[in-house]
Amino acid sequence: MTDDPSSAKPGLTDAEFAVHPTVFASDAFKDQVVVISGGAGGIGRAIAWLFARLGAHVALIGRDQGKLDALVGQLTSRGLTASAYAADIREPEAVNTLFDAIWHEQGRIDSLVNSAGGQFPQAAIDFSVKGWNAVINTNLNGTWYMMQTAAQRWREHKHPGSIVNIVVVTTHGLYGIAHSIAARSGVIGLSRAVAVEWAR
Repeated sequence: MTDDPSSAKPGLTDAEFAVHPTVFASDAFKDQVVVISGGAGGIGRAIAWLFARLGAHVALIGRDQGKLDALVGQLTSRGLTASAYAADIREPEAVNTLFDAIWHEQGRIDSLVNSAGGQFPQAAIDFSVKGWNAVINTNLNGTWYMMQTAAQRWREHKHPGSIVNIVVVTTHGLYGIAHSIAARSGVIGLSRAVAVEWAR
């Protein structure tokens, strides 16, 4: 049945994101370039809509070029600016190539939002080595490669920048996602450490 609320996808549609009320000025990020990993779905998609509506050019990162291009089409149809880059953030060389391409095409990068991630629910006692590594590589290593590469580009270009890392709640146990809790706890620790090192 199509009217079953349990079958409806949670969250807002693109049409709703485009007009959802915001307290921010429409030019708050005018002429800035914001890189968003996991930009085609979930939280990343909502973030992309908001930054674009606030005047930023959003550079959407993900593994599915088709999904990224579809969102770019939705954004540009509303007069917003966006571009799409398919990349596997778990691969350091791919991340380096990605940042070089964005900087070359857009002339700058001002902010990075790490929203990419993934996990599968399973009792921790049953994690396979492959399953554990898959979550750690995406949620921790991939986030780190994005953070470090962004910071290196800002240092090279003497250009300030900001990083926002999206994580799950790590302050108490959650059944079935111990691998994600471990990875995201690492991201929190990294964020605290480099905030001190990179603050200037």
